[in-house]
Amino acid sequence: MPQSAPLLRFQSLVVGALCAGLAFLVAVPPASAQDSEPSKREKLMHYSLYYENYKNDNFESARSDLLWILENAPGTPDGDDDNYRRVISLYEGLAEQATKEDVRKAYLDTAATYLASASENLEKHGLEYTPYKWERRRGRFLEKHQGSLPDGVEGLETPTAHYRRAFEMAPKELDPYYIQQVLQSHLENNDLQKALDFANTVESKRGDDEEVAGMISSVREDIFGKNPQAQIAYLEKQVEQSPDSTQLLTELFDAYNQQGNIKKASELSKRLIKMEPSAETVREIAQMRLEDGRPEAALRAYKRAEKQGAELKAEDHFNRGTAYQKMKQLAQARQAFQKAIDMKDSFGRAYIAIGDLYARAVNQCSGGEMARNDKAVYWAAVDKYRQAKEVDSSLSSVADSKIRTYRKVFPTKEDIFYREDWESGASFTIDYGCYSWIGESTSVRSAPSSG
Repeated sequence: MPQSAPLLRFQSLVVGALCAGLAFLVAVPPASAQDSEPSKREKLMHYSLYYENYKNDNFESARSDLLWILENAPGTPDGDDDNYRRVISLYEGLAEQATKEDVRKAYLDTAATYLASASENLEKHGLEYTPYKWERRRGRFLEKHQGSLPDGVEGLETPTAHYRRAFEMAPKELDPYYIQQVLQSHLENNDLQKALDFANTVESKRGDDEEVAGMISSVREDIFGKNPQAQIAYLEKQVEQSPDSTQLLTELFDAYNQQGNIKKASELSKRLIKMEPSAETVREIAQMRLEDGRPEAALRAYKRAEKQGAELKAEDHFNRGTAYQKMKQLAQARQAFQKAIDMKDSFGRAYIAIGDLYARAVNQCSGGEMARNDKAVYWAAVDKYRQAKEVDSSLSSVADSKIRTYRKVFPTKEDIFYREDWESGASFTIDYGCYSWIGESTSVRSAPSSG
């Protein structure tokens, strides 16, 4: 790196001073005896002597000359904060070289004292410095030497406090590491609200920084994982500030659902559905509307989700079937349940649901007086219950109970005898009159004898 003109000039002066001999050096009075402003030659001489030793880690040899500079010419040679930075590093170096623990701590204590008063002295002497860097430096020093410093060094606080202040001074310039340290400190102390508040502040200043944005997202996940209510409070506040944000409304809707607050999720869905939520969110709203007892609204939402590109799952088609069933549209319900089975052949509940549809059809079509044709429909219903337990053994108990119930109302042997088109064990299709939508082929069998 090219040397500055002042440094070149000062080196030539030092060479001349050294040539003048040892007598000149002895003639220079100590700092306490200086009655007048030191000459430029004296300043540069002391600077050169300390700097040569300092850069070679000869801290003890550098110390007296550096302290002379701070006392008499702190801005030598460029009017900046270099000498104040170096005196701190010098005492840290002495601490590292110390062989006794009490001496090491004493050096660090001295470094801390210089660090605490540096900004005040820099201002006093009108030297150039960057305030936020000194706040960062204080925090870094404290973080590095925790446990080796006496409690309550005047002018110094905690690493977190200094990093936070550095961020406030220069939010765009501070390295993400120091932002992370503030957030991590709050989390370790379980100050979740402080961490969340700082994360929000950082986002408002540095949200466009990809690294910082990722950090904030991670911290929020950690906070919300430990305190779900903090997530709700945060999102509610965000929605209050940006009521037209589809993204925020969706996040709040999801949070309500995850925490089982169905009432609030349902209320929020009314606002959300009027906006442009994602297809997946619309699908969730559809399911919620079904659970709220609003089958028509559920079907509309499912239709919208499909239109927006959502890939409905077997469970969604099952829910659609349930909605149609609630609306007494049995043919459409059976079609939806069958779609669920087509997507997932082990969907036992869908088989149960279709069997229930057939049983319900008998109640709707028979008018309370069951004829032989009405009773025959129970054959198809029982077929579905048997299929249910074949594909899902966990439904065996439910299916067997229904089978026992409906076998009792099968056509009797006498009923079968009087029907020319019925023969025990033969195939028969349920596709007539009120049951034409069923179109199921089943087998003829009689109710079990009561004896």
